[in-house]
Amino acid sequence: MKFNCPLSPDKADRLIRLLDPGRGGRVLDAGCGQGEFLIRVIELTGASGLGIDTDSGLIVAARKNAEDRVPAGRCEFRKADAKDEVPEDGSFDVATCLGSTHAFGLGEAAYANAISRLSRAVRPGGLILVGEGYWKMPPTPEYLGLIGDPVGIYRDHAANVSFAEARGLVPLYAVVSNEDEWDHFEWTHRMNIECESALRSGDPDIDAKLRRSREWRDGYLRWGRSTMGFGFYLFRNDRETGCPGVGPMADGPVDAD
Repeated sequence: MKFNCPLSPDKADRLIRLLDPGRGGRVLDAGCGQGEFLIRVIELTGASGLGIDTDSGLIVAARKNAEDRVPAGRCEFRKADAKDEVPEDGSFDVATCLGSTHAFGLGEAAYANAISRLSRAVRPGGLILVGEGYWKMPPTPEYLGLIGDPVGIYRDHAANVSFAEARGLVPLYAVVSNEDEWDHFEWTHRMNIECESALRSGDPDIDAKLRRSREWRDGYLRWGRSTMGFGFYLFRNDRETGCPGVGPMADGPVDAD
């Protein structure tokens, strides 16, 4: 999987053309994973970038992924916690967080805190791109039980847009993952685990991982494919000081609706 969310390369490149930070622009990717999206931004636009992730293995993979694709010094990947390392000085032209809002808080606080913190990271007029889940329809209790708590999804597609707009961001564009992108994302992950299990037969850790993977596969087929969506939301930051969040990172209490 190139991206840790249901996103195709073609759609990624389309989003990057909309971002267009320009040569010399600065781009932040919070929860960058293996760095593919940020590397593509740099390749296509000539910008420079900083990717942050807490997983040291992913950071090593991101650095290796960038070696032959972007000039030295144009892209930094740093193992760090986004809550600590995302700057609040408006020094970036673009900030992205695709499928990683949980880096900014748990449960309902995640999305709110992500847009709050990213709005402080970009200059006034800068752009913020967030990838976030949404409900296509109300989830069944059985599906919620499979997902566990925190669920990570609390709004529908329209509410993801209006939630950020109510906090001072200007919605510019939104697009959702299609069924092909979802299927590729889910089944590639399943296939990788099945292949790993075949190589490590009898390992109790991989056996437990395989059982969970098969439970998730069944849940995806029964409920998830029709119930859970994933959207990409592009906003402009028109506020000098960013927008408020909720939870432990927030400046004060904010309604999470």
